[in-house]
Amino acid sequence: MDMFNYACKGVSWQPGIEAEDRDALLSAMLDRLCTPDFFSVNDRLSKAGLLQALIDREGLRSTAVGNGSAFPHARVENLTRAVFAVGTPKRPVRFGEEEVGIVCLILVPVSDPSVSLKLMAGVSRILSDEAARERILRAETPAELEGCFSGETGIDKPICARDIMRLPRWSVNVDTLIADCARMMSVYGLRAVPVLDANRRIVGEVSVDLLFRYGLPDFFARLKSVSFVAEFDPFEKYFADERETPVGEVMSRAPRIVSPEHTIMEIVFDLAVKNFNKLYVVDERERWIGTVTKGTILDNVINL
Repeated sequence: MDMFNYACKGVSWQPGIEAEDRDALLSAMLDRLCTPDFFSVNDRLSKAGLLQALIDREGLRSTAVGNGSAFPHARVENLTRAVFAVGTPKRPVRFGEEEVGIVCLILVPVSDPSVSLKLMAGVSRILSDEAARERILRAETPAELEGCFSGETGIDKPICARDIMRLPRWSVNVDTLIADCARMMSVYGLRAVPVLDANRRIVGEVSVDLLFRYGLPDFFARLKSVSFVAEFDPFEKYFADERETPVGEVMSRAPRIVSPEHTIMEIVFDLAVKNFNKLYVVDERERWIGTVTKGTILDNVINL
């Protein structure tokens, strides 16, 4: 546990918490984490204020990350040093739309948000293993729970795609009609979706830009004015073809595919400089396992 203790002022292991809902669970975890010793060096803070900071952060976006786990966290004014707790409620509680059984609570000073991201990254590497999650859920004592996190945690390693990616959700296949694809993207507000084969390998991408340009005649892009063709319908070809054309005929065949070890610096370069819509994270068998977007960076890094 040296690395946890190095990163945090206090670490608390809390199995079997009795709580009916998310806020009650957070409150119970704070009771055990924020001891009198904690408040003796953070005398400008209160439990009520810390709880409200965690609830306010959940209001921006649920901190559930999939696999039955969540990372409630907050940046706190006047906090002297980061504190960290892992808790398992006796019964799963709902964070947003997800049922959660493993809760990793992190409080960090406003001036040092990187500690939170490093802790999340290191713990996420442990929680990515199903056997590890099962051991955590079976732990009955603080010592047993602490033992589940012994060994190499990786919280001193660079942040990578595996640590911040969102799990796969929306996709299409090469036979999906462009009309159906466009409708799905509109309903869910998607800038791009991957095109998958039968083995969940990414073979292409359909983006809003691609659909917007589909069917435009070549000369249209070279026009400096449309005054002399004011009655021209630029989407005539789209509406003529939408019921028959599969996305396999129009998709881009060069989506940005990266490994789980793609670093945060490489991610920002791909999104900000190369201007990719999304980065698709694949495993060693080239199967899609996650996605990173500019929104992911905003949620997990900039707005931490």
